[in-house]
Amino acid sequence: MQVELFKKQSKYVDKDNVERSATRFYVQCGEVLVPIEVTYFKDKETGKDPQYSGRREVMKAFANNLPEKN
Repeated sequence: MQVELFKKQSKYVDKDNVERSATRFYVQCGEVLVPIEVTYFKDKETGKDPQYSGRREVMKAFANNLPEKN
């Protein structure tokens, strides 16, 4: 069985009426498309995850664009 990593990029408007972009990730296992999420590991002291954006960028770099449905 082949497993592939995909990404889908989209635009949305937030509550402050600012246009933003979003990237969602999916793993395709055979015919099944499974959504996945990069986890944010909050530091107990700072409340931040300094490696989060790096992990997302690695996923973006290795993921193929999700093909549009016909």
